Amino acid sequence: MPAVNLKRVPVVLYGMVFLIILLGIVQQVFVDTVGIETPLKDLRHISLDEELNLGAWFSSMVMLGIAGLTALIGVIERHSAKPQNWLYWMGLALGFLYMSVDENIAIHEVTIDPLRNAFDLSGALYFAWVLPAVVLVGALGLIYLRFLARLSRRFALLFVISGSIYLSGAIGFEMLGAVFAGSEGYDALGYKIFYILEESFELIGLTTFLSALLAYLGEVHGYAAITFQRAQNAGYVTTEK
Repeated sequence: MPAVNLKRVPVVLYGMVFLIILLGIVQQVFVDTVGIETPLKDLRHISLDEELNLGAWFSSMVMLGIAGLTALIGVIERHSAKPQNWLYWMGLALGFLYMSVDENIAIHEVTIDPLRNAFDLSGALYFAWVLPAVVLVGALGLIYLRFLARLSRRFALLFVISGSIYLSGAIGFEMLGAVFAGSEGYDALGYKIFYILEESFELIGLTTFLSALLAYLGEVHGYAAITFQRAQNAGYVTTEK
C-alpha cells in the first residue's frame, strides 16, 4: 500500500534545507569571486537574498504544509473529547496560509518605504516592516499563551523553540542586516552574513515546526502514515491494532 511514513518526512525536509543553504552560500561566494558578468549571471534563483527563488519556494511550500496540518489537527480536535484548542489551530492555519502567499508575492515589503519615510526610520528599523511585525508577534504571543498551556510540556516547548528560531531569523537577523544595508549598502559583508543567517534560521524554524506538528499528529492522535490507496480506507493509517 503506497504510504508516506510521517516519521521520515522531517529527514527529507532537513536534507532539503541543508542543500538550499549550501547553494545559497555557493551563490554568494560565486558572485564575490567571479562576479555577475558571466553566462550564469548572478545565479539569482539559488540566492538566499532574492524573491522568486528556490529558498522562497521551499519556505512557501512548508508554510502551506503547516497550514494544512494545523487545519487538519483543528478539525480532528473539534470532534474530540477535548476541543478547547481547535480555534487556535484554525487561527494558525489561516496565519500560515497568509504567510505562504506573502512569501511568494512579498506583501509585507510594500510597507517598508511608507513607514520608513513617515517615521524617518534607520538603523535596525531600516527595513521598516519589522515595526508592525514586532507588535503583531507580541499580541499573538499573549493570545496563544492559553493554547500553549493546554499542550503537553514537550509539544509546547517544541512549538516555542521552533517559533523562536524562525523569529530570530525573520525579525532578529533582519534587523541586524538592516543596520549594514542602511549605512553601508547591500554589498556590505555584514549584510551578506546576516541575510544568510536570516534565511537559514527561517528555513530551520519552519521545518522544525512542521516536524513537531507531524510528531503531534502521530503521538497525540495516533496517525503513523498518509496513504494514497484508491479505496474507502485511503487517507491516514493509525497506530492502533
